[in-house]
Amino acid sequence: MIKKDFLGNFDFILIGVVGLIVLIGCLMIYSGGFDSINKINSGLFKKQVLWILVGFLAMFLVSFLNYQLLGTYSLYIYGSLLIILLFTTVFGQPIRNTRAWINFGVFSIQPSEFMKLGLVIFMARVLELRERDLRNFRELLIPSILTFIPIVIILRQPDFGTAFIFIPILFVMLYLAGADVLHLLSIISIAVIALVVPMVLTYREWIGARGSNLVLDFFNDPTLLFIVSGILLIVSFFSYLGYFLLIKNIFRRIYISSLVLSLGLFFSVVIQNLFKEYQKKRILVFLNPKLDPYGSGYNIIQSKIAIGSGGFLGKGFLEGTQAQLGFLPEKTSDFIFSVLAEEWGFLGGMVMIVLFLILLFRCIQISLEAKDKFGALVASGITAIFFFHIVVNIGMVIGIMPVTGLPLCFVSYGGSNLIVSMIGIGILNNIQMKKFIN
Repeated sequence: MIKKDFLGNFDFILIGVVGLIVLIGCLMIYSGGFDSINKINSGLFKKQVLWILVGFLAMFLVSFLNYQLLGTYSLYIYGSLLIILLFTTVFGQPIRNTRAWINFGVFSIQPSEFMKLGLVIFMARVLELRERDLRNFRELLIPSILTFIPIVIILRQPDFGTAFIFIPILFVMLYLAGADVLHLLSIISIAVIALVVPMVLTYREWIGARGSNLVLDFFNDPTLLFIVSGILLIVSFFSYLGYFLLIKNIFRRIYISSLVLSLGLFFSVVIQNLFKEYQKKRILVFLNPKLDPYGSGYNIIQSKIAIGSGGFLGKGFLEGTQAQLGFLPEKTSDFIFSVLAEEWGFLGGMVMIVLFLILLFRCIQISLEAKDKFGALVASGITAIFFFHIVVNIGMVIGIMPVTGLPLCFVSYGGSNLIVSMIGIGILNNIQMKKFIN
């Protein structure tokens, strides 16, 4: 039974805020593609308008779909997207040295964007079924494997930014599903070790400090790291046996600590060999853009100049010098927030951030009010996608995060991310509407 008119159950606050953000994004794409000298526009905004129409259509169609059916077919959704993702990595058209797109002639799609949503849906189904077992550390293995399979494939494209976003999605969904906080902190520690070691080695090599410290130089040898990792794994195994037989917490602390160090060092070697040199440098440059002011640091420096020059009220629409004169790179996609801040100033940037906060707050409300565990987990996963895209992109353009190439949801130019985001809004709207159905 429907308590009131079905269309009346639409979440108009959610859809209205998204509409405003999309409109602002379209204006910024128009501005970013405008040639102030020849007074012509690149026409990107026309393509974006088409993607917006397709996105809103997809959102409305998904709003009428029973989201619980997504759980029923979640394995097929995940598996199909994984096959498409693998196909793209092998046979996709290279664009800026990245095989992340499938070209259909008049348009291209990026399957890794759809994979985010596919993972959230499948993960929600898995966690719903295994909810009672998640306090056990080994039960985290299956969700982790399901997440790291697409991560490894995407890193082979290579697309570090998109691959990175899967990790916080995993942690958010595991935490909300009831996983032990200590276990999650252990996994985060593994990730930190795996990332920090390659960064330190890259930095020391970059500044010519290699060979000056015996302890740090030890980490340059992958064979020695594998040996240490293996020894720590053996220590962890025997400590676990001691804990299993004697039930003493000292053995538990030893086996968890040694396992974290072992896996962290192992994956640090994997990352050191898997990451491209420019990707590792990007992570370092955000700490000090002057290390490479005409290379990896150029984008951040120009972005900061654009944002700072906007002042409080901005220079005015189509009046931004950094954007209009071509100093600002990727101004319709990665650095579109810089265009907004230069033209509309601090005030315009804050208006956009407030709109995003309203959007995220509404998403969290829908997650908390969902009728079932599956709906709550799907809503939280979609919210995590939006949140980390927004935080990482804005953090990137103001120089407090590495340049990862993540678009700003609903704002940056591009069809794949926009359509996936609109489908996500449609699913959230559907979850909200189901509250009114008995």
